[in-house]
Amino acid sequence: MGMGSTVLDGSIIADHVIIGANSLVPMHKKLESDYLYLGSPVKQVRKLSEKEINFFGYSANHYASLKNKFQNHDN
Repeated sequence: MGMGSTVLDGSIIADHVIIGANSLVPMHKKLESDYLYLGSPVKQVRKLSEKEINFFGYSANHYASLKNKFQNHDN
């Protein structure tokens, strides 16, 4: 989810969704998988590329490894 974005109650965000910065997801809005959403309120802009979809797994693993690195770091 992009920085500064807001997701309101009851929204459903499927897997493999990118929400652009400063976007607003209205109440009870359903965002379909494999799309980029932008705006206030969000609108479906385009289908994600295979490369973008594959990056989700890498990104999640990378953030988890950073968390572990800093969590185990002696101060």
